[in-house]
Amino acid sequence: MKNIRYIISAIAVAIFFSVFAQPSKVETVRMILEDTDPNAVKDLRECKKLIDDAKEHAKTSNSPKMWVYRGAVYYEIARKADDLSKETPDAILIAAESLFKCKETDTKKAWQEQCDFYFLNVANVMFNLGVAEYQAKNYDKAILYYETTRKIIPYDTKGDLKTINITEALIYQYCYYAALGKGDNKLTLEYIDKLISMNFNDPKVYAAKAKVLIEQKDTANALNTIADGIKRFPNDADLMNMELDIYLKQGKTDILLDKLNNAIATDSENKIYYFARATTYEKIQKLNEAESDYKKALEIDPEYYDASFNLGVLYVNKAKPIIEQLQKTYKKEEQKKFEDKINEVYKTAITYFEKCLEIGVPGNDKKEKYELLESLQRLHKNTGNAVKEAEYKKMKDEL
Repeated sequence: MKNIRYIISAIAVAIFFSVFAQPSKVETVRMILEDTDPNAVKDLRECKKLIDDAKEHAKTSNSPKMWVYRGAVYYEIARKADDLSKETPDAILIAAESLFKCKETDTKKAWQEQCDFYFLNVANVMFNLGVAEYQAKNYDKAILYYETTRKIIPYDTKGDLKTINITEALIYQYCYYAALGKGDNKLTLEYIDKLISMNFNDPKVYAAKAKVLIEQKDTANALNTIADGIKRFPNDADLMNMELDIYLKQGKTDILLDKLNNAIATDSENKIYYFARATTYEKIQKLNEAESDYKKALEIDPEYYDASFNLGVLYVNKAKPIIEQLQKTYKKEEQKKFEDKINEVYKTAITYFEKCLEIGVPGNDKKEKYELLESLQRLHKNTGNAVKEAEYKKMKDEL
């Protein structure tokens, strides 16, 4: 009878220690992670074992304390580039899932402060991992990380994530980049439409949507999208150029010119409208009208690089028919007359290209600057200015 009592007592003790050992494991993990001693060694592998055991035990399987420290353990694993991190590739996702569970189960909000602290850190790591996956062209994984980060944002009641530039709008923007990268047009449009509905302050989203629609042969909606974009961003040259290209391909320059004429009538000091109309005229070989509009754009803004550059190109092109006439004549007086005209046109082109150099190539693009210097070198050679030719050759070689 004594033996039976001893066995029963032993079983009861085992059950007691088993039940109370689980909360102890969670507490042990807490003490390890929150040890303020800078020299303390935090054995994450042991923490992982303890918290995984606690998760599987009935006593702690749905405890908000267990969930918050499970999130903490897996966050610590995710942010370290070591063997344990490599063995646990989804650590950051497990961390986020655990913290979501903490929010769900912590009805008394006893662990809210700790949970919010780890949520912010998880979001930061998660977002950066999304960027890394995008750069590695793992687009599905990137979107998963971005979307999980987005789900954390509502818990950031103090707006701390916004201070490190993690916002819902930015996440949708990065998601559409990833969707576009993997060639999913439907998903790309979904994310772009979310941005547009949020009044995202970037005309590029309208251009991106229009490009996808053009790829899908939906030109009508592409034009509607561009029109919406121009309405919101009336001075955006890229949107105007897209509209121009579509109408030109459709042979509908009359519609485009009507739109631009009306726009200029409404806002006669808008350089972009004159530039767009000049480009349209140039495309249909109305060079005098194009020249006039480019000059009007420069009158409004003398530092307008694109207008100066296009005028330089226009004058170079104006020389071509004169060169053809020169090649067809053998009379010296006519040849001299044509050569003088060509020199005059080239010298005018030079003034506009040199103005571009003075203004500075947009974005300091080295390739474009090299080509600009090469054009100036060649034009000075053609006009017989050896000193300037050598000067621009040197600048080109030093670039």
